[in-house]
Amino acid sequence: MVQYRIAARTEDSVLLQLSGELAHHFRAEQLRRALEDHFVDDGVKVIRVDLSPVTFMDSYGVATLVSLLKESQERGKRFLVEGAKGQVAEKLGVTGVLKVLQRGA
Repeated sequence: MVQYRIAARTEDSVLLQLSGELAHHFRAEQLRRALEDHFVDDGVKVIRVDLSPVTFMDSYGVATLVSLLKESQERGKRFLVEGAKGQVAEKLGVTGVLKVLQRGA
């Protein structure tokens, strides 16, 4: 199961650190809703997500991150992913979204 914590926050940015597994539709959807509720609609302009502690990601996890990127863009926010390694970096790379998520929008 994936968990998140606020690692750092300023007036206009937040760094979230995810841990565990970003997998399975239900769990990925729970994360998407939690992040939306807390950060997509408030004063934050830059959302950084540290994936370094994430041990596994499936296609639902990838879709969740892409969905959050799109929603952030629609609301004029920047969404960046950093720290992907191992299987997580491989999954994001194979699906072709690693570079897009690393440079944000």
